[in-house]
Amino acid sequence: MKEERSGLLLDEAPGALIVTARSGEILGWSQGAQATFGYPPDEALGRRLDDLIGAPGQFEAEAAPRRVAWDGSLLVHEIVRQRRDGALIYVNMAWRELLDAQGGERRVAISLTDVTHFKLLRDSRLLEARYSELLEPTPDAIVIVNHTGRILLVNEQTEKLFGYGRDELLAAQVEVLLPAGARQGHVGLRREYFKRPRIRPMNNGLELHGLHKDGREFPVEISLCPLNSEVGPLVMTAVRDITERRRAEDKFRSLLESAPDAMVIVDAEGRLVLVNGQTERLFGYRREELLQQPIEILMPERFRGSHPGHRQNYFADPKLRPMGAALELMGRRRDGSEFPVEISLSPLQTEDGNLVSGSIRDITDRRRVERALHDKNIELENANRAKDRFLATMSHELRTPLNAIIGFTGVLLMKLPGPLTAEQEKQLGMVQSSGKHLLSLINDLLDVAKVESGKVEMQLAPLALRPLLEEVADTLRLAAQDKGLALHLELPPTELTVWSDRRALHQILINLLNNGIKYTDRGQVLLRLEAGDAGQARISVLDTGIGIREEDQDKLFNAFAQLATPSGRTRVEGTGLGLYLCSRMAGLLGGSIEFHSRWGEGSRFTLLLPAQPRN
Repeated sequence: MKEERSGLLLDEAPGALIVTARSGEILGWSQGAQATFGYPPDEALGRRLDDLIGAPGQFEAEAAPRRVAWDGSLLVHEIVRQRRDGALIYVNMAWRELLDAQGGERRVAISLTDVTHFKLLRDSRLLEARYSELLEPTPDAIVIVNHTGRILLVNEQTEKLFGYGRDELLAAQVEVLLPAGARQGHVGLRREYFKRPRIRPMNNGLELHGLHKDGREFPVEISLCPLNSEVGPLVMTAVRDITERRRAEDKFRSLLESAPDAMVIVDAEGRLVLVNGQTERLFGYRREELLQQPIEILMPERFRGSHPGHRQNYFADPKLRPMGAALELMGRRRDGSEFPVEISLSPLQTEDGNLVSGSIRDITDRRRVERALHDKNIELENANRAKDRFLATMSHELRTPLNAIIGFTGVLLMKLPGPLTAEQEKQLGMVQSSGKHLLSLINDLLDVAKVESGKVEMQLAPLALRPLLEEVADTLRLAAQDKGLALHLELPPTELTVWSDRRALHQILINLLNNGIKYTDRGQVLLRLEAGDAGQARISVLDTGIGIREEDQDKLFNAFAQLATPSGRTRVEGTGLGLYLCSRMAGLLGGSIEFHSRWGEGSRFTLLLPAQPRN
């Protein structure tokens, strides 16, 4: 009867009522205890109370040893306990010895009342009175969290950044501001931080993301600072949205990838922090093999000992150093082979410190030409040297500063150094456009000179056309989209293979397809591959552009031919050398270019290529 009354008392008692032995073993577990802590009786009975609901990482103020008064007096203590789901709650814990008149084992009756809501509300008001005026003017989102992971105070920037109202965040777990995949791991990191609190500044190299109320994730930087207060140990978290900075960094990486030369970014310690695809191709390393490696990995071993001193001197007095600079420089590939290079250096000031951008160009072909010219007779040597000096001057003295102008104008247009006025942005755009046009003219002139001199060597070999055409279409798809054009690729069901030089064929197709896009204002551009007669392959570019007047068609493939522009249409910039070069290189490949055009209806250019080597 007595046991029945005891069970009824446990079931009907308000709040969490627990009975333990003096050893801490749970002997009674009420329905209120189950509701508070989440454990049913069959999981609680027989276990030690501290093992079941004890909170990990208890602080001294909360882990004060409980003293049971065996004289029967009532003791009360506020403490942190842990629910079955891992959440930490504040409880008022009262306990008293149950005296057994029959001399049996002594027991302890413990009553626990969840006071989390009241404690957090009280602590939040205290902190708001003390810190609110200091935190509101702060440009970053500020979140103050206690050791249970509950948010006690936020500023207005936090509401704006995460989309929550202040009342929605107060007393919530701080993990609500994190993506779902990061929450479980963050609980452990948070507890470890409270064990060893320390100031942790922003820019610590971690990839962190915040979660907006609408489910959108965004990159952030976070700094942590421990606080000691009358409500216990706290951590103040400053959160900064770095979406715009990441966008600018992505644009900068895109700029590097579009550079024709190998580009590397080096920090003050001489480590490679960024490389582009040209660097991988030039030196034979995969990107992950180079990042965080010393820059000396790209040099012959005989130069590695002295280079750190030169690097330190450059960082002490950084300045633009163009290519050439009368230095004989060598690069070293992954396989150990060496090759001559030209290097230009440019200092970069970033939030992560001073960096250096290096542009590396393989000049093996130029050196080979120089050696060949040296072996010729005096008369031809003098003539060819004059021509070579002209080409070298065009390459060094014009292309190098133009690349610098285009590159640094792009950096300014990305607004990395700071904001621009509308007029400044307009003028910089004109500088960049003019520079690209002039660079295109110079490159075309150099290509014409090479073709006319017979120095273009075609590396003819079997070449599958399907992957090449897919690459060409992908390269210019964005340019077509920018003009609102549809770019289609039409391929046969079976692969076609030709006997050709991949680099030259790629240049021809890029030129033809780019012309179709430039001279088409609406509609579509189609790149089509089909089998021709006598084992030939036919590659056609069809557009719905302005077409070519009949009186202009005879001079279409002449050097420097510039066709008339229809009235009311903006003149398309060009050198007048593109189709001339395409025709000449097609001939070197053993092929030809045909075209058909009707004024106002569009044009079709078809490249015919042999499938077998010429005899």
